[in-house]
Amino acid sequence: MANSTSASLKLTVQATGENSGTWGQITNTNLLILEQAIGGYDAFNVTNASRALTFTNGAVSNGKNEVIKLTGTLAANVNVTIPDSVEKTYVVEDSCNHAGFTLTFKTTSGTGVLLCEGHTYTLYSDGTNVVKAGELKKWRAISAADLTVNTQGAGFCLVFSGDATTGWTYKEK
Repeated sequence: MANSTSASLKLTVQATGENSGTWGQITNTNLLILEQAIGGYDAFNVTNASRALTFTNGAVSNGKNEVIKLTGTLAANVNVTIPDSVEKTYVVEDSCNHAGFTLTFKTTSGTGVLLCEGHTYTLYSDGTNVVKAGELKKWRAISAADLTVNTQGAGFCLVFSGDATTGWTYKEK
């Protein structure tokens, strides 16, 4: 029986009796992939084109990280995608300057989550879609002049800019 690949993290599943002399290297790579999935971090720059996180079979690759920090200034509506059929949990920090554009984290052909600038999300993929498991909320005082509503795409984001002043408080629903 030949080696196979696990569905979600693309680990090498070694067949009995295979890989004489190389099983240690394969096992070590699998352990590094597990380390990525449990505590790995990667900053991923997005600007004006949709970008795909990679899931290479039997190798360390950026889509397997636990924490993904998205950076850059958007110049268009952008999707960050993971492959279909991958089941995985992510912590995604949106550190992009949206500049009036939208940023969505999704599977290649499924639906996803519209991200709001400056927020950190707990997301998961069920293999078909990416959904929000929870969100770390940010609170600060604002003024009415700081508020704009971005309604592009399938959702909406409340966007705050300028210096924080007293008066209003913010809570996303």
